[in-house]
This record gives sequence, structure tokens and C-alpha cells, in this order.
Amino acid sequence: MIKDQESFEAALQRVADLLEHPPAHGTAEDEEFGKLLHDIELFHPTILTAPPESDFARLGQEAKALMSRANDFQARREAREKQEKWTSFPEDGQGIGPTTGV
Repeated sequence: MIKDQESFEAALQRVADLLEHPPAHGTAEDEEFGKLLHDIELFHPTILTAPPESDFARLGQEAKALMSRANDFQARREAREKQEKWTSFPEDGQGIGPTTGV
């Protein structure tokens, strides 16, 4: 749970690190990635009302851009998983043939 600016920045950095090397679906890092995205989305720092020229406003803009990248990544991964689900064959070759309709 993100409670202050420091933990917010740490969460943003961790998400950026995970975006550099995306975790495999279903792993502990994947779960951490999803939880961090959720926590970042729920966090509403008071700094967002700061003047636009401040460092806090810049950080808010960077966070928004990072969230956009993370959401795009999540959508691409879900689309890829959906596509792979229908295009994969058994690795051992069993079950492919006229009896399965493939």
C-alpha cells in the first residue's frame, strides 16, 4: 500500500524496472506488477495540485506516462496470451490429427 511520496516513487521505479524485463504470466513478479499498478492507480498525492513548473508536477506527469506504458503493456500481453491460447499445439505431438479435428 502506498502511503507517502517516497513509497509512491519507489513503486514507480519498481514498475519501470519490471517494464524493462516483463515478468512471465502467473509468476510472483507478475502478481507484484499487478499489485503495484493497482496501488499506484489508487494513490492520490496532494502534490498533483502543485504549480505546473514544480518538480512535483513533473513527477506526476512522469507517473501518468508510466501508467500509460504499463497499461499498454498489460493490454498487449493479454492480447498475446489470448492469441497464443488458440494457436498453440501440444509439445509432444500427441493429439494432433484427424481424431481431434486439428
